[in-house]
Amino acid sequence: MQDIDQLVPKLELINVNYRYGDSEPWVLRDINLTIEPGDSVAIAGPSGCGKTTLVKLLLGCLQPTYGEIRYGGVPITQLGTRAYRRVLGAVMQDDVLLSGSLNDNICFQDRRPDIAHIKHCAQLAHAHADIERMRMGYQTFIADMGSSLSGGQKQRVLLARALYKRPKILVMDEATSALDVILESKVNTAIAQLNMTRIIVAHRPETIASARRLVALHGGVIVHDAPLPDQDARPQGPPQSGES
Repeated sequence: MQDIDQLVPKLELINVNYRYGDSEPWVLRDINLTIEPGDSVAIAGPSGCGKTTLVKLLLGCLQPTYGEIRYGGVPITQLGTRAYRRVLGAVMQDDVLLSGSLNDNICFQDRRPDIAHIKHCAQLAHAHADIERMRMGYQTFIADMGSSLSGGQKQRVLLARALYKRPKILVMDEATSALDVILESKVNTAIAQLNMTRIIVAHRPETIASARRLVALHGGVIVHDAPLPDQDARPQGPPQSGES
């Protein structure tokens, strides 16, 4: 069997089509998409255009009705779901926290947790300062589904959990939607320094702007796929007096 750790973390979707049943309409049609190692891709489009379905296909949660998805040039069906998910980290809209400590949640109850790495991941997700202010710190007990945390705190702990795996590809589906724009920018800047591919499903312009490339869906098809303008080249505000 192919050793997934030796493969180049390149994703390819080749003529991917998907529908939930034989009598159901197509959710995605003729998707051809290549995501190179280290790329940062924002996936955008109106509600119901197929963004979350596309992400679930990329994560191996769904199998294409037609077409093929490859990782490192190998069909993910040949790699096996367990092996493939080892190289992935994900924060999805419906992810929940476990009943247990913050430590347990970030390391996902790793039998031999790396405490230093737990804190490093929390720092990257900008959750560390909040956790340190809690009376029990990283030993703070979290109620079922994270109900004792705010929406933004929950999202940052979930992001720290995804980073704990040291994934080669990080997938985020509206993973920072509960954060204010300033905090989201800090999180995106921290993650951008990591040597991993990022796939970001987003609606907010600020989130989309954190990526290097925009893939837009409409009606289940890709209608736009191009690099975003370089951050330094984007307009920073209205022209000053005397400028045209």
